[in-house]
Amino acid sequence: MLAKPTEEERVTEVENTPEVIGRYELLTRLATGGMAELFLARERGLAGLERLVVIKRILPHLADQPSFVEMFLREARIVARLSHPNVVQIYELGQESNSYHIAMEYIHGSTVRELLLLAQKDDLMMPLGVTVTVVEQACRGLHAAHELTDLDGKPLGLVHRDISPHNLMCTTDGHVKLLDFGVAKSTSASVEATYSGNLKGKFAYLSPEQCLHEPLDRRSDIFAMGIVLWEMITMRRLFKRKTELDMMQAVIGGKVPAPGRFREDVPEAIEQVVLKALAREREDRYETAEEMRADLVEAAAASDVEVEENRVGEFLDTIAGERLAERQATVESACERELTRAERRRLLHMTGTSSRSVNDEGLESDATSVERPSGMDATTQTPAEQIQAMVKADRQRDLGGGNGAGATRIDSGRRKKRVAIAAAITIVIGALVVFSLGVFGDETDEAAAIQVSGEPLPLGWAPTIDREVLAEEVQPLHEYLERMTGRPVPLKIADDYAGLADMLRDGEVAAAMMPPTLFVVTIKNDPSIELLVMREFDGTASSDGHLLVRRGEGIRSLEDLEGEIFCFVDRVSTSGHLLPRNYIRRHGHDPDEFVGNVHWSGDHFQGMRDLLSGKCEAAAVYSGAYLSADEYDIRTGQVGSLALTGELPQDVIAVRDDIADDDRELLLRAFLDFDPQVEYGIRRLGKNQRITGFLERDVSDFDHLYEVVITEGLDLDDL
Repeated sequence: MLAKPTEEERVTEVENTPEVIGRYELLTRLATGGMAELFLARERGLAGLERLVVIKRILPHLADQPSFVEMFLREARIVARLSHPNVVQIYELGQESNSYHIAMEYIHGSTVRELLLLAQKDDLMMPLGVTVTVVEQACRGLHAAHELTDLDGKPLGLVHRDISPHNLMCTTDGHVKLLDFGVAKSTSASVEATYSGNLKGKFAYLSPEQCLHEPLDRRSDIFAMGIVLWEMITMRRLFKRKTELDMMQAVIGGKVPAPGRFREDVPEAIEQVVLKALAREREDRYETAEEMRADLVEAAAASDVEVEENRVGEFLDTIAGERLAERQATVESACERELTRAERRRLLHMTGTSSRSVNDEGLESDATSVERPSGMDATTQTPAEQIQAMVKADRQRDLGGGNGAGATRIDSGRRKKRVAIAAAITIVIGALVVFSLGVFGDETDEAAAIQVSGEPLPLGWAPTIDREVLAEEVQPLHEYLERMTGRPVPLKIADDYAGLADMLRDGEVAAAMMPPTLFVVTIKNDPSIELLVMREFDGTASSDGHLLVRRGEGIRSLEDLEGEIFCFVDRVSTSGHLLPRNYIRRHGHDPDEFVGNVHWSGDHFQGMRDLLSGKCEAAAVYSGAYLSADEYDIRTGQVGSLALTGELPQDVIAVRDDIADDDRELLLRAFLDFDPQVEYGIRRLGKNQRITGFLERDVSDFDHLYEVVITEGLDLDDL
């Protein structure tokens, strides 16, 4: 049986940060993603020369998996060949102790996405000169990427595939840099084979040919650049819709309103550049990014719109100067001491494929860059094939050729399906996080004096452990939320897992802390439920499922449990039901036949109590409950972990998509700024909950779990 890890081992695993990678001195760990971890580092050179860099290192447990290593290295190989002032620079691709790392340029500035958000917050329009200057420089970098050749001078046919406001960085001196080649692809067959059935890019910035899964060339990126230009001019989202299907339908529909409909001062010449870049048929677009750039500059000159880099720097200083100065001071502090979690969040900016949804009605980010595998199950088409069938059916209807009803719908669960590309975690930290740096910074004393009043914002919880223990552990979080929002935040614990989903959907709670499977099943049935933030557990965004047995019973393998009684927590529990069933299935058994009987324990603590009392021969729990159970008089020394049933994402705070914008922003800021060390002088909140903070994540973190839910046929209506 697997030995239970000690608390000291767990803490060491989470917090141990290496001091040196190659010639880079690591200053602080900024983030850990699904495939890589990110550090702010200082490069030390000869004669005392040094500079700040960003180090992205593949996670140690993935370093010996060729597929992950190749995905990680692909981006480095592409960008390393690019040497252009408008493309983020990679200094080195290195290998240290059997692990690969990328050293990249440290950028001080802000993404276009953040410029738009900040301008919108201040009720400002982006100056046309700033907009044209940004896109003009971005086109320079994009053209350089498109023109990239191999060592023999043969064109690589590179397509970025993820042009968006998140991947354009504006520096404080007015330069613009193109970021994130994590999903870039060479159309040269000799360089990279095509991954059939995959759809990559952000849905709201896809080209029509991407939606239809047609062969791509550089004109796909030009379409996306046209979207960026349109949105910077109008301060509106062009193709943002409620679901991925709706976004793709809007893109392939080819209906693009002229920017002048939303802004009177748009010169017609510039408007024509935008509309040509956004032509539905690629043959009607610009052939190259350089052609688009030249036309844009000419149109600006004819309209007396000044194209100057210093205007970009001045605008950035106007709307973000104080915040950027604060960030720079934090960077300097990192050279002297370890940063707090709140300070690290202030430094971190996830761009491109790592961008997260803000979910407001303005210029929020949308789905992360996605890779949709070919086939949700054995009977369904790929999303691209479904879209193609839908378009074909629509065209047939237009010609009177049938109703095409069967081809025009995609299940709401599949609309929520996203699969993140593990390699695409290009994270550049040179920007502020808009909603992490608000008025709720370090004014703790003033915050404590805020009077709680107004409409309550109830927060619901699933009964994952003893209700009394849960309430006691999370009450400090509710008190903090009330201080930060100035609103009552009552605690409501549902009768069972499914009851929490009902509470959120019926409006009984403003937000709900949902276990991962409950969240996946809920959004599968109700697309109006959205992810706000994910809980950080002991400094990580995931935990493990355990299959526990009593010691001394002679149970040493899964096969020893065939036909026995299992203690499961709840039908919608991830580690307490779904993962053990999937684990049994992965080992060649039908769980419905393998499991003799099920005893439903109701919560993880009770599952262990039931195991110890002999009500079952195996109990399924998650690591937090297992590690903390002895604190609540559960004799964990008498049980052992037979197997890890799988890794699961952490619980999430979910909200309805019709929540008031102000309420959403209040909750989002409060959760992202929560640091138990700062608020209460403790490393984590709760012996069982172990909350160390909250993270902006995307539903792509739940893709594997979604596949498990589909496999197990779980649906709230069946409960």
